[in-house]
Amino acid sequence: MTPLTGITAPAGGRAKTGAPSAIARIAVLGASGYSGQEFARLALDHPGLALAALVSREQAGRPAADLLPGVDPRAATLPAVVAPAALPALLEAGAFDTLVCCLPHGVWAGLAAEHPALAKDPRRIVDVSSDFRAAAFDGGSDYVYGLPEAFREAIPGATRIANPGCYPTAALLALLPVAEARRLAGPVSITALSGVSGAGRSPALKTSFVELEGGASIYKAGTAHPHVPEMERALARVAGDAIPVGFVPQLVPMARGILLTATATLAHAVTPEAIHAAYAERYAGEPFVRVLAPGVWPETRAVRGSNRCDLAVTTLHDGRTLLATAAIDNLVKGAAGQAIQNLNLMLGWPETTGLPPHGSPW
Repeated sequence: MTPLTGITAPAGGRAKTGAPSAIARIAVLGASGYSGQEFARLALDHPGLALAALVSREQAGRPAADLLPGVDPRAATLPAVVAPAALPALLEAGAFDTLVCCLPHGVWAGLAAEHPALAKDPRRIVDVSSDFRAAAFDGGSDYVYGLPEAFREAIPGATRIANPGCYPTAALLALLPVAEARRLAGPVSITALSGVSGAGRSPALKTSFVELEGGASIYKAGTAHPHVPEMERALARVAGDAIPVGFVPQLVPMARGILLTATATLAHAVTPEAIHAAYAERYAGEPFVRVLAPGVWPETRAVRGSNRCDLAVTTLHDGRTLLATAAIDNLVKGAAGQAIQNLNLMLGWPETTGLPPHGSPW
């Protein structure tokens, strides 16, 4: 079998350590949603991030402690909860310099068009929705696709970040080493079990407890899911060629977490030992990716509440088929934690600052 060569960590590896170059004053758009609440919770313990405003159309005027029920207001200074209409005046007054958008897909693009200053004037923008991910790959945009493990070198100089989706984050980390080495020989098949927080906080029958408890369901299978084009764009950028993706997402009765499996035909046969060694070498310098020992498989509980991705990899069918699995917390590494990881790089902070590496399995 051909050894899997060409897999090396990109220059730079871990971000440099040292004093911060700036403190970011942040307005969180969509602060009442799951990812917005998670971002606020993490930001409150971050030495370089200061929450300047929590923005929510539905919750404006309410105490911030009501919006963030897990936060002890005695230990944290909480900003006002304001409506989106208040943002232009706050920006003009210099109340914030960084905008983190945790809105439903399409809403931030609409606000940016309605209020051009919100898109143009903040020193930094991190969009956790999908609105500018395609633009980050298609050119003609200031947005950089913010998956540090793949595109770290472009992030420190960026002012606009398109945060990857939760499914693409898990999928790309599972496939990145073989994609970089140009060893994928055809389409990729991906399945993923997902907690229902990935569907957002807006009430919907299909994500209610009665509809989900005790069962599992498939939705938007094949190429219908909006994350499929994102996966294909990112893989094409890394691999230098189009990699078609077939995707089967599945809702399971848990609040958070993604357990993803990717299979693909390899260009050359590779032994299980060689593929594991290659993944371990590629991710050796990555603070938030853990390659598990051979025979050990990821589980969502082990990464719950953390910014870590757990990976396991082997080959099947005489070494010609890749089997890679990944587990992440969709609200942390798949959303708010990755946003902070990107902000750390943009601000010159150590990449791990303020981010939990440990899961909470119980």
